[in-house]
Amino acid sequence: MKKFVISFICFLLFLSPLVGCSKADPMEASQTYLSLWSEENYDGMYNMLSSAAKSNIDQETFVNRYNSIFSSIKVKNIEITHNEISVESDNAYLPVKIVFNTDTVGSFENSYMLPMVYEENQWKIEWTPSLIFPMLEEDDEAYLTRQFPERGFILDRYGEPLAYKGLGYEVAAVPGKIPDEEEFAKMLAPLLEVSEEYILKEINQDWVQPDYRVPLRNFPFNLTQEFKDELLSIQGVLLSTIEIRQYPYEDIFAHITGYISPITAEQLEAKADRGYYPEDLIGHTGLELSMEEELCGQPGYTLFIRNSSGEYKITIAESPAQDGHNIVLTVDTRLQSIISQVMGDKKGTIIAINPKSGEVLAMVSQPAYDPNVFPSKITPSMWKKLSENEDNPFLNRAVMALYPPGSTIKPFIAAMALEQEIITPHTVVEEAKNLEWQPSPEWGDYFIRRIDHPKGDVNLDRALVWSNNIYFAWLALELGGETLERYANSYGFGEPISFPILAATSQVKNANSDWSALLLVNTGYGQGEMLITPLQLATMFTAFVNDGNIMLPRLILEICDSTGKTVKSFSPIIWKEQAISQSALDVILPSLINVIEDSTGTGHSARIPGLNIAGKTGTAQLGNQQEIGWFIVFTLDEKNPILLSIALEVDEEKNNSKFDIALKILTDYYDK
Repeated sequence: MKKFVISFICFLLFLSPLVGCSKADPMEASQTYLSLWSEENYDGMYNMLSSAAKSNIDQETFVNRYNSIFSSIKVKNIEITHNEISVESDNAYLPVKIVFNTDTVGSFENSYMLPMVYEENQWKIEWTPSLIFPMLEEDDEAYLTRQFPERGFILDRYGEPLAYKGLGYEVAAVPGKIPDEEEFAKMLAPLLEVSEEYILKEINQDWVQPDYRVPLRNFPFNLTQEFKDELLSIQGVLLSTIEIRQYPYEDIFAHITGYISPITAEQLEAKADRGYYPEDLIGHTGLELSMEEELCGQPGYTLFIRNSSGEYKITIAESPAQDGHNIVLTVDTRLQSIISQVMGDKKGTIIAINPKSGEVLAMVSQPAYDPNVFPSKITPSMWKKLSENEDNPFLNRAVMALYPPGSTIKPFIAAMALEQEIITPHTVVEEAKNLEWQPSPEWGDYFIRRIDHPKGDVNLDRALVWSNNIYFAWLALELGGETLERYANSYGFGEPISFPILAATSQVKNANSDWSALLLVNTGYGQGEMLITPLQLATMFTAFVNDGNIMLPRLILEICDSTGKTVKSFSPIIWKEQAISQSALDVILPSLINVIEDSTGTGHSARIPGLNIAGKTGTAQLGNQQEIGWFIVFTLDEKNPILLSIALEVDEEKNNSKFDIALKILTDYYDK
């Protein structure tokens, strides 16, 4: 208890004749006792009890009783006021009011008459249990119960539940129906992935009766019929449905919703003041983690008294449970499902956003996992399968994978060069006509190479349409490291991006690296040490449809209470204002359209007649014959625009699959 307030309503201006000059002051004794209470010094309080009171309760019981009650209701402080003391010979009485401020039942007030007796030349407290709570009598007990709030739902933009209270299964034992306990445990243990000793211990607890249900393990809703039949073939097993957190789309939204599971010891300690208990479930990843405080709600508590027969007597204080808030997302379940299906078993990520508003319409990362296995406590075999998977299904590649952007960075290198007046739209770089180039003979055997493309002069438009590495390597050298880095930072490189799911921070180069000619040329076409997440790259391209402004990606539309009332709504936010000048946009955007529309463009395979599309392709080397197949493609539809950021971890010969994927997504999205 950190606060102790005693305010005098009436002061004793003179020593009362009733007290007498030879006696100690009972007011001083009462104040000392109340101060000890506020300081949680229960041993000190006990030492002030009268001999009669001490004969009815020993010190250990007294201290334990106070500790048990006031620690369980989590008292923060108490506020004490009193009226005028009354003294009658060797007895004194002080009317006291105490306000208990708690983290459980809120604040409540009790009135007491603090009785004192003068013995052995001291004023002592005539203690009874009613000095804990006025309505508490001998043999009564104070109890605190907790009411669980409903965890908020996670919904898509149209109200489709992505995480909600659904059904799961509880496997229980009915001891009276078990023919042989040893055989029962032997048969059931491997199915539940627990020890035989655990099962035997559970079914032989003191409280267990023959017809009681003894819970052993929970499972998610999507158990196979074969597994259920196997469980039920064991005599004495009871399989029941229970309410449990459910993720109806299984792995499709796993990296967005995340999951809840039993709280860890570390989390419990860190959230000691938030009302969590060892048996609670808590968010561990995704929105379940980042939005835990909105989703979890506030538990309710009731402090009440039972008599010696265990019967309810009276409520002292209570606070109702407050259900968690619902989180309404920007995502579209239909589009998310389309993208997940089109990706199949390919490793990588695809993000769809509305480039005008920054709303994330879909965000798929593969491989993924089924979050339903966690609320019921994941089995050891499933955890082993997921945690030891070399493809890391827990990695949200959309926001945590840092990839070299490859040629997708070229429009931004172009914007830098135009704004620095290093080139005009008509500038032809003669070196870019060659298949390979080195800035100086001193480079020895190292050459910058480009992909094969039609012959002819290479100006900025052709360099973007054909994705000519040599052109942009030359531009990077002309820009210089400091200028290139300054511009990149103005696009958001090196800056944490505000997003409700933790996202990695991009970089232009390693912090301890100095700019060299080699690093510059490689950075010019998105290699070198440049790294970015697919989400941030998608965000950067919103500049091309927002007059040069880069929009902040948004995943949450609004937060609502359990009745559907909006608690908080979120509007579009410009992250980087005027990141690209209008004059540079006027030059670059037509070239990005030509990437798709021009028959020689690197993205022409994604052309859809009747749909105005712009984009940029890219390839980034990962080593071991693996590469990132990039494709940023966006429509210029004013009513229903969409931007796709496709990043696939593929073998070198399979890079073109990104075009088929983009075609299928856009065709389905626009129903063409």
